[in-house]
Amino acid sequence: MLAFSGCYFGGGEKERQELGEIRKRWTTLPDLSPDGERKRGKCPLTPHEVGLMLRALGFANDTYLYVASGEIYGGDETMQPLKDLFPNIYTKEMLAGEELKPFLPFSSRLAAIDYIVCDESNVFVTNNNGNMAKILAGRR
Repeated sequence: MLAFSGCYFGGGEKERQELGEIRKRWTTLPDLSPDGERKRGKCPLTPHEVGLMLRALGFANDTYLYVASGEIYGGDETMQPLKDLFPNIYTKEMLAGEELKPFLPFSSRLAAIDYIVCDESNVFVTNNNGNMAKILAGRR
């Protein structure tokens, strides 16, 4: 998602190069300026920014968070600032374990699991403007 947005998480030149290489795989993606997109508010929030937003909205550090996504760019290192603010973070992989195995070859089924969990949650907050977020916002 980050690569498709034309944005980056501020991880320096290495991150810019890696995301640039991912973007090159799709010739239909427009050539965007990561700095320009961020200034225009078009970039997904970093995990740290999500944590700061949730804290500003009044959520305490004992709040349970479910991260509905595939792999987060930068992995644990990128997620650490959010984990520091909200240590109760879970993913479908953490919650389901072996029960998830039959779904692993099917990205749409994995997305459906995320959709169901998000739809049933008390609060839904998104860090991007993707289709799942739009559908959930409309349904809720």
